Amino acid sequence: MKGLQIVEWGKPYVYNENIPVPEIKDDELLIKITVAGYCHTETMVLRGDFDKLIPWDPLPQIPSHEATGYIAAMGSAVDKSQFQLGQRVACLNYRSWCKKCDDCKTGMQLYCDNLKSNGTTVDGAMAEYMIADPGSTLVLPDKVPFEKAAPLMCAGATIYSGVKRANLKPGQVMAIVGVGALGHLGVQFAKCLGYKVVAIDSREAPLELVKSLKHPPDIVINSTEGYKAALEKIPWPVDAVLVATDAIPAYEFGLEITRKHGIFVDVGQPFDPIPVHYRHLIWRNVQVVGVSLGTIGDTKEMVQLFADHDLECATRMYDIKDIAKLIEDTHDKNMAGKMVVKVSD
Repeated sequence: MKGLQIVEWGKPYVYNENIPVPEIKDDELLIKITVAGYCHTETMVLRGDFDKLIPWDPLPQIPSHEATGYIAAMGSAVDKSQFQLGQRVACLNYRSWCKKCDDCKTGMQLYCDNLKSNGTTVDGAMAEYMIADPGSTLVLPDKVPFEKAAPLMCAGATIYSGVKRANLKPGQVMAIVGVGALGHLGVQFAKCLGYKVVAIDSREAPLELVKSLKHPPDIVINSTEGYKAALEKIPWPVDAVLVATDAIPAYEFGLEITRKHGIFVDVGQPFDPIPVHYRHLIWRNVQVVGVSLGTIGDTKEMVQLFADHDLECATRMYDIKDIAKLIEDTHDKNMAGKMVVKVSD
């Protein structure tokens, strides 16, 4: 099969047309990949940022943890009442959890210490076929195309989990700092859940994108004006701040605008440590929490919300052979939305 591979950390992907088709176990699915998403995490994986932190299968490795496609084969133990050959599906990245630890028993498999992760520790979606776990695979609504569904399997699932983690009630205020790939989805989810939404970014392209959405934010702010100017433009206390960027200044900005006794939710993954001054924790009683991806239950809920409300996912499509152009475009400050890769028909 054709696909992309990491053959050495820090080096460009290699296109290979002779990768063996993976063999599934009795409890696994084989997915014929159509569209794969490209996430910020892909950049971190390619650099080798995680190489010493988590156990990996030996290189070469196929990237991408945002998978969509058709069920091409099913193991004998897969529940045939839930899945059928040829179904349109999308997959979260985790598989092969232990099913014995407290996290697995409570539906939080993504925190299992024995978890394998497509495109992160084992082969992912930028090849014609990929192994998937039925427990992290969902059947797509007909109205959600693969191009839009792929980003929902990480960007969408992560930001939706962040929105839910804030645990707000309709009418309360959420500020989303960083309204690019994840953030523009978060704006729409928060609006559909009935929150007042403040969209914040330092770049004009993402700010213009969220203004154009069917479910736009209530207020749009350019963070280059500073947090004091932002507070003057926001007529309500900000109950929750959700940071969806790896830019360190965004964390300082977000903490400053979070109200006393509010919650600060992080879904960004900056390489450098995040600065959190003690006065926010002690004097202002701000809760600081992080979110990693989402459960399959939350993801199904999010995809249905996306379909029911005709939400938008801004994407830019690349052919699998044009990966060098995609990498180049990741540095484009005017890029708004998500990059996806056409793997096959």
